[in-house]
Amino acid sequence: MEAPSDARPLSGARPLAGALPEAARDLLQRERAVLGDLRALVARAELGGSGERDLATALDDLEGLFLLVVVGEFNAGKSTLINALLGESVMREGVTPTTDRVTLIVHGEKETRSELSPELVRITHPAARLRALALVDTPGTNAVITRHQVLTERFVPRADLILFVTSADRPFTESERAFLQRIAEWGKKVTVVVNKADLLEDDAAVAEVLAYVRAHARDTLGSEPTVVALSARVASRAVAAAGAGDAGGEPAPSAEPSGLGEPGGLGELGGLTELERILADRVDVDRVRLKLEAGLGVGWHVANDAIAAIEAQRELLRDDRRTLDDADRQQTQWAKDVAREGRAYLDRVKTVLLEVERRGEVFFDDTVRLGRLVTLLRAEKVRAAFEERVLRGAEQEIDEAVTGMSDWFVERTLQQWEDVVAFVSERRKAGDERVVGEVGGRFRYDRAALIGALRQRAEGVLEGYDVQAESRRLAEALQASVLQTGLLEVGGLGLGAAIVAMVTSTAWDLTGIAAGLTVMGLGLLVLPRRRAKAKRELHRQMQALRDGLEGGLGRQLDEEVQRAKERLTAAVAPYTRFVRAELERLDALAEELDGVRERLVELRAEASQLATAAD
Repeated sequence: MEAPSDARPLSGARPLAGALPEAARDLLQRERAVLGDLRALVARAELGGSGERDLATALDDLEGLFLLVVVGEFNAGKSTLINALLGESVMREGVTPTTDRVTLIVHGEKETRSELSPELVRITHPAARLRALALVDTPGTNAVITRHQVLTERFVPRADLILFVTSADRPFTESERAFLQRIAEWGKKVTVVVNKADLLEDDAAVAEVLAYVRAHARDTLGSEPTVVALSARVASRAVAAAGAGDAGGEPAPSAEPSGLGEPGGLGELGGLTELERILADRVDVDRVRLKLEAGLGVGWHVANDAIAAIEAQRELLRDDRRTLDDADRQQTQWAKDVAREGRAYLDRVKTVLLEVERRGEVFFDDTVRLGRLVTLLRAEKVRAAFEERVLRGAEQEIDEAVTGMSDWFVERTLQQWEDVVAFVSERRKAGDERVVGEVGGRFRYDRAALIGALRQRAEGVLEGYDVQAESRRLAEALQASVLQTGLLEVGGLGLGAAIVAMVTSTAWDLTGIAAGLTVMGLGLLVLPRRRAKAKRELHRQMQALRDGLEGGLGRQLDEEVQRAKERLTAAVAPYTRFVRAELERLDALAEELDGVRERLVELRAEASQLATAAD
């Protein structure tokens, strides 16, 4: 529930106006400037929440009445106290929550009641006291109806002075301490009223309760508060009996001493005289200072809230950046791992070719010799023997190695996308676990949208990832990368078949030469040299083949790694840019807010030195 943002209905008698001492007038102008600057800064920060509205209200309230806001738990006697101060039964009283809306009581020639909004009621009354201030009655802070407490807490920022009412029979409860702590965060001046003091046995009991309340209030507020004992019930009856409220007159002063521990205890007016004296000091003497301090307190609270919200966003972004850096390092490591593991598959292909070369050398030693002359003359039989003894299973082993490399790489790439989904889930959870008020506003929605889009892309890749089709594509790409090097020029074949065809062709040429030389009658002299040359040529050809395969397959693997990295980087890039840009923006905002807070501290120090108010 929000307090009204328009303070103009509160304007009326005795606002801060031009008849101020020069120092106060200058301070007022500088306060307006700093609150305006802070309001613009909070708007730029787009944090959400009520900060911008609170500042607008604080600026309006600088021109409004002095607001005396009465707060406390339900049944603490707030309404009865207000009736005693006004000398008439203006507010309803009862043992159950009777105030369900914020009630603003201002001076008027006659008593009227009007609804300014569903949450705010305005009463005019001719009591002379209201010429100097406006009274605000609030719902109880511990009422069963949660809306009541929200209404009260939303109106606290508007107060120039707060009367915090606690009950003598249950003084300063834990819920009261928590509420007073929230009041302290706004930098409000507080006078604590211990009501129902007439229920205590004697002055000693009253003094004990006052000391207890004073000590705990001091610990909560961080400064020594004014604490006064009162029986609003006794005061209200006494004022009514004396006719103190007639024609808006002031209550008659008590003939009894009003201080506790003195003869007469609370006095005939139930301690009202002492409270009126305190209010006279505050309103008539300190009115300007309290009004200025109230606005500065709102500024300080809003600035602190903004700093806290920005720091929560910055910390979340720093966590995001660390996670992104970790993800980047993992991606770099993934590329290294892929390169290392890919070597194993390349080595597997090279091992097949080494074994082919070894068997080829044995075949040449056994076949290309004079004793095999008849066999050498039968080229087709030699070729068949070469394929059987040297190339057996090589085609299948090579194709299995390349297919295995494809399947392995696709699996590793798929795992990378699963890691992206896990990363997104982690970062989204990190944002959801933060209090919305801490990381809210535009930042929260932009971040959530980017993470949602990233998750959608990653999940879309996983859902549409056809492992078999991708493996086939990669296997074909690996084969094509070797064939395109010109190392193999056999078209329409698989990589294994092309390699086997190339080796067979090489062997065919070598054995054909040997056979031709034998037929020419030179076998006895030339054949051993031709056999050695054939083995050397086989080694050279196989080494070139191994090198070519390693280069071709290796380059294709590198291209696939780079392709996968670029795709992943592109998916994460929008969020990476957001993190970097938002951190820069928030760092600049935090620096500006620190500057505003320094100005607020200076102005609060100056305001505290203002001793009197101009009338």
